[in-house]
Amino acid sequence: MGSGGNELEERIRRLEDLEEIRGLRMEYHHCVNDGRFAEAAPIFTEDAYVEYGGVGSAKGKGEIVELFSQLSKAVTLIKQFVSNHMVTIDGDEASGIAYLDARYAQDGKSLIAAVRFDDRYLRTPDGWRITDMRASIQFSVPVQEGWAGDTQGHLKPLPLT
Repeated sequence: MGSGGNELEERIRRLEDLEEIRGLRMEYHHCVNDGRFAEAAPIFTEDAYVEYGGVGSAKGKGEIVELFSQLSKAVTLIKQFVSNHMVTIDGDEASGIAYLDARYAQDGKSLIAAVRFDDRYLRTPDGWRITDMRASIQFSVPVQEGWAGDTQGHLKPLPLT
């Protein structure tokens, strides 16, 4: 097959990579929405870093599972709706941005949040994995207050353990 075959194979691989990477983001939110935080751990590299702006951070799968466990105890009835997942692939590394519209409950209050995720991905022998996930909370406010006021409440930081 001529060079056209190689070009086609490269295009197909890029599309497959893109779909696999987007699947990581979808799997994460699927686990969160079902209350299965810890089951999201396999989508991360062993040394991955996760940061929820102002709420908590973790390095490595063990700490990530613990962070997710703390989140699941601190916040109830989480439903997340992710959109605009844009991915840039560069060989065996990639980066992505996704936006999140979320509903959750904390301390008996119904809250609404908007979050931006900035991710880094790495191709591993087991497929693509998240190596760095940073969530920037744009706002997190009680439904009654809305997001147009002078203050933009945020999720409470997790207690240090």
